[in-house]
Amino acid sequence: MAADEKKTNVLKVLIEIVLCLMIAIILVGLVQQFFLAPVAVSGVSMMPTINSSGDKVFVQKKFFNIERDCVVVFYRPNSDDVTTENPANSISFADFFNSLPFINKIPNLSEESDVSNDYTCVIKRVIGIPGDHIEIRYVSSNQAQLLRNGEIVSGFLMTPKKLGYGGVYEGEWDVGEGELFVLGDNRDNSYDSEDYGCIQSSWLMGKVVLAKINGKYQRNI
Repeated sequence: MAADEKKTNVLKVLIEIVLCLMIAIILVGLVQQFFLAPVAVSGVSMMPTINSSGDKVFVQKKFFNIERDCVVVFYRPNSDDVTTENPANSISFADFFNSLPFINKIPNLSEESDVSNDYTCVIKRVIGIPGDHIEIRYVSSNQAQLLRNGEIVSGFLMTPKKLGYGGVYEGEWDVGEGELFVLGDNRDNSYDSEDYGCIQSSWLMGKVVLAKINGKYQRNI
C-alpha cells in the first residue's frame, strides 16, 4: 500500500505540473493575443530606425494613447471595395493558437506579405492626428519638405518623386476625426499615407511600445 500510495502521489504531482504548465502557456497566449504581441519586421519602409529583417517590435493592443511621432501597426485594406472585417477588430481561434508559446508563430510585417487577400499588416510612424494639416512640398528639384500645421517637421529629409521611382509626392492632407496620417521613416521608399491617404484608427492592431533592434531592446523609436 505504501508503494502504491507513493506512485499515486507522484502521479498527482506530475498532473499538477502539467496543468500548471498548460495554464501558464494559455495565459501567455491570451496576453499576446489581447494585450502585448511580438511582431517580426521585414521590408525597408522603416529603415534606418528598424532594419529590413531580423528586428522585432512589441505591440500594445489595448489601453494605449496615440500621439504624434509614435509608431503603430495596422491592417491596411488592399483595395477600396473590401467587405470583410478588418483583422484589427476580430479574433480568430487560429490567431490565438499561433500566439501560444510552443507555436510562437509571430506575425510578419511587410509591404509585400498579405495577411489575407484583403489586408496587409503594416508598421508606420504617426505624423498627423485628427485636426492636423499635413503638407509635402517641393523646395527644389532634389529636396522636399514635410510640414505639419504650417511648421516644418525636422529630421525627415525627402526628395521629390521623379519618373515614378523613389522620392515623395507633393500634396496636402487634412486629418479628420478617427483618422491618422502615417509615413515610413524611409521617406523616399515607403508606401504610406502620401499614396493612399489617411488611415482609420479602427485599423490599428496597436502601438509599438518596445523594439528589439540589432539584438538590443529599445523603448523609444
